[in-house]
Amino acid sequence: MAGSVIRQNRQRLLVAVSFAGLGLLAACGGGGSSDPATGPSASGNTLSGTVAVGAPMTDAQVRILDSDGQVVSSQVGVDAAGVFTGVALTGTGPYRIEACGHVGDNYRCVYSVSQGAGVANVTPLTTAAVLLATGESPEDLMSGPGTSLDASSMAAAQSTLRTGLAGILADAGVSPNFDFISGDLSAGTRTGYDRVLDSVGVTTGEANAPFVQITPRLGTGNLYLEAGLAPQGALTVDSHAANVSLTGIETLFQNMSLAMVNDTACRANLPGLLATTASMSFDGPNPAQGSADVGTLMCDFIGTSNEGPGFGVSFVSPTLGRCDLSGTDPVCRVSFVLKLQDGSLQSIGEEMAVVREGSTWKFKGDVNPIGIHANAALQRTQTFDSTGAVAFTEYSRAFQFDIQAITGLQCAKVTQKDSNGAEVLLAYYKRYAGSPQRLSLWRDSSSNLLSDPTDGSGGLRSSNDTQIQLPSGTGGDTAITNFYRGGRTVKVALYNDANCSSAMVLDGRSEFEVDMMGVPPLSDRIQAFPWPTLTDSSVSSLRTLALATGASTTYNASWTFARGYTGLDSASFCSDRDCGDQSHSRIGDVDFSAAARSVSIPLVNPGNGITVAASGFKMLALYGRTGEGMGVQNNFIYCSGTIDGFGQCH
Repeated sequence: MAGSVIRQNRQRLLVAVSFAGLGLLAACGGGGSSDPATGPSASGNTLSGTVAVGAPMTDAQVRILDSDGQVVSSQVGVDAAGVFTGVALTGTGPYRIEACGHVGDNYRCVYSVSQGAGVANVTPLTTAAVLLATGESPEDLMSGPGTSLDASSMAAAQSTLRTGLAGILADAGVSPNFDFISGDLSAGTRTGYDRVLDSVGVTTGEANAPFVQITPRLGTGNLYLEAGLAPQGALTVDSHAANVSLTGIETLFQNMSLAMVNDTACRANLPGLLATTASMSFDGPNPAQGSADVGTLMCDFIGTSNEGPGFGVSFVSPTLGRCDLSGTDPVCRVSFVLKLQDGSLQSIGEEMAVVREGSTWKFKGDVNPIGIHANAALQRTQTFDSTGAVAFTEYSRAFQFDIQAITGLQCAKVTQKDSNGAEVLLAYYKRYAGSPQRLSLWRDSSSNLLSDPTDGSGGLRSSNDTQIQLPSGTGGDTAITNFYRGGRTVKVALYNDANCSSAMVLDGRSEFEVDMMGVPPLSDRIQAFPWPTLTDSSVSSLRTLALATGASTTYNASWTFARGYTGLDSASFCSDRDCGDQSHSRIGDVDFSAAARSVSIPLVNPGNGITVAASGFKMLALYGRTGEGMGVQNNFIYCSGTIDGFGQCH
């Protein structure tokens, strides 16, 4: 689908600079119960609350620690309305709360605190308050003592947030003194506190210090906050926002789920839920247009195509993206994720949208008339020597911009904003020979990116060269910092000539803003990223594993996190560095729950000259994504020979 990535078919290029493809996410546990009409309530010495990111978190679980770091409760189930109830408190407060689950199809953790029994919501805004109160990253919250989360520190942090969100709170009809931790919250209603969560994107990160970044979805601006420092930037609510109700979005997705029961229901009911301006394709040059054709395409894909999951699926409650309220019919980006019959999740679209036609929300499909995806990726490669020690570690960061090579498009310019709002060039893309699916990066003979589209030394490397490798140090950090301080969107300008001088107009526009799926850490923060550490037994098994031609076995891997958590959801096992999707040396693949910390990978040696010896090269790759959608890959390589300064095994 244009604007879509069918995530069943993982595209992975391993080792040198290779990043995770996007596979299925399996659901983790849930449970619990509450009356969604009244929300959580507390009695005696118990704690209840609501976990929400605008929509309820899917398959969330809650963990609670006391002030000494002792576990009060873990694996607390959260119901479909985002509510957990009746957790008996032991120890002393303040109590730290962590809730982890799926946001769309990304696995994310949010945090909160409670001084004692009662109600404690867990949302991106309570996560922000915890960071501002402590000056520490949320990844460090759930270890060690938590006495710095006292009531006065939390009150000051909430005051800072409320000041920066004043316009957002007013738009949602929420008191300027609203308590994000204990205030009324009904996830999925799209009103009150839930509308506030819908209206902003909240991310945390680490630069010179841990920070909170808030970007608006119903307005403009960028707000950057560090503990103890004056806020930088501001948020402005769109003047049309007050006239736009978000409540019907939930109803739309519920009705779309009902249409997924079978083929008859899909073809009879889905078109009526689609916008008259609906558009969708499979990244081809001719997207389906209009509710009837798009409905047919979606029913065909879901129920009858080889890539489709089959009927009996449902749509996950959507999280909101940026909205364009400037036209007669408001348009909002939404996540577009299916929950399959086995409980796993599958994203079937990026840059998808809903539109409010009159007073009714309809599914629009592609937000833009051209498929454009902006993604970030992060990789670590560790090589173990014959003793099992880590002999070499290498990190890579990248941006990837996939721009659909529609008919007539010859060139595109990708820019970002810096902290002053000025546009900064990231790259030019041009059309490779033949019939490419996407545009390719404009480079010189040394593969450096060129800032002049008319430079005579320029050229294109391949039809699939879309990834910008970020250098270590200042060179890569500057672009990352711009995303922190200038906002998480890029602007893509289209041209119908190779010199990028003649604008190509689609639906009245030649420039399109696209949300960035995550941002890599700065160079000096890469090592502190929540990387998995293989257990000793997993490293030992990697070193000793051997597999004769035609034989099969199972490799069991488990890992821990020294800091934080990254949702890993798939793995590959390879017997050679050349290990793409179709390589014979790729002898094992498996998908698993993003909540898991272990996996069993079935391995089969097909032969074809492949030798898997105990002393030979072997690689385990673990793939995942951050809560924002940044792709993360972890390569664990065993080498029994000499490891040079480039990590190569001899």
